[in-house]
Amino acid sequence: MAHRVADLYYTIETVLRASYRRVVLCRSASGDRFWLKRVERFAPHLWLVKGCPQAAFARDRTSHRYLWNKGVPVPRILAEGSDFIAVEDAGLSLTRFCGDRSRELVSKQTACRAAGRALARLHALDLAHGRPAFRDMCWDGQQIRFIDFEYFKPTKAGSLRKARDLSIAVLSALFQGQQAMRYASSLLSGYWTVRGKWTVSRTAPTRQIHTGQ
Repeated sequence: MAHRVADLYYTIETVLRASYRRVVLCRSASGDRFWLKRVERFAPHLWLVKGCPQAAFARDRTSHRYLWNKGVPVPRILAEGSDFIAVEDAGLSLTRFCGDRSRELVSKQTACRAAGRALARLHALDLAHGRPAFRDMCWDGQQIRFIDFEYFKPTKAGSLRKARDLSIAVLSALFQGQQAMRYASSLLSGYWTVRGKWTVSRTAPTRQIHTGQ
């Protein structure tokens, strides 16, 4: 275990010393795959449009930790520093997965249904992702995990923010090529399967217990 940790930090240090790249897929000598994310660099005049990059990075990291502690499916944080964070590889983004011509349509629809279910479970916690586009949901063949939380707010999400989440996810599905309608339908099917159960559980009448006294 110790040598895997040492390999992880050695790989991180090597990438940090190399030419700047904001996001890098890394592989340690032990074979562990992970993503290294750094504070974005851009010209100061773009701050008016994109905001302070350090603040955006801090918000993303804080939101990531918050969601992890809530039990939301997000990649595990492996290491972090003042200007970087390393997280485990969560598989392919839905954009890449659905765009891979070597994969069967049924597998892609399965992934989209899983994305819908994951989003509904997030909403059941009264939380909203903020921008659950296909590029921000990853599939490893077993589960969906969310990434990129710059638009996340750690406050109770009302119906409007949840509806916005779902709209973004569906619109993203509709931009995924010839089978886009199938992807959108699968996502909505997964979402409403969970949302329907959640709605029933919330609206079920409370059983009255009579003691006879």
